[in-house]
Amino acid sequence: MKKFILLVILAFTISVAAVGKGNANREYNYGKRGYFGTARASYSLADCSPYRPGSGFAADIINGYSFNHWFSLGAGIGIITTAEQEGNNIRIPVYIHLRANVLDRKVTPFFAVNLGGGICKGFLPNIINGSPAEENGHYGFYSFEPQAGVAVRFKNGKMIDFGVSAFADFGRGINVCGKFGVGFTW
Repeated sequence: MKKFILLVILAFTISVAAVGKGNANREYNYGKRGYFGTARASYSLADCSPYRPGSGFAADIINGYSFNHWFSLGAGIGIITTAEQEGNNIRIPVYIHLRANVLDRKVTPFFAVNLGGGICKGFLPNIINGSPAEENGHYGFYSFEPQAGVAVRFKNGKMIDFGVSAFADFGRGINVCGKFGVGFTW
């Protein structure tokens, strides 16, 4: 994990240095420098608890800065709802969003990662370490969410992307859920 974080910091530093060397007003074929906002909607393919099947929905809003057509950095907040037979819960993550687009083309693959923390409230199933199920419990967590997908770009930095991700929270055990999402960036 430490090596991954150092690799992300190194990539960020190289991207910032590359921006400083180029023309500050340069517009790219399919992207622009400056502010961006993204709204995402996702469907959870499985409940975030590894011990119970279920599904849910997620929504995120991200605001940040695009350094060039390859790299952007932002901050986001989301909501993930999951439903089980015994009850529902809600997770609210707050995170740093790092994104890398692979190509300066109309259609490009992308990779992103969200690192942060948040809270979970609602039904909590029992976990391996002996914590009992709770009807209306809550806990704080750290989160990690790698993403991969394909983006279709339009003029003025707008784009639609389709991707998959694995949201993991570390707080009351380790909970992981796969998500399929669609996002719009302006």
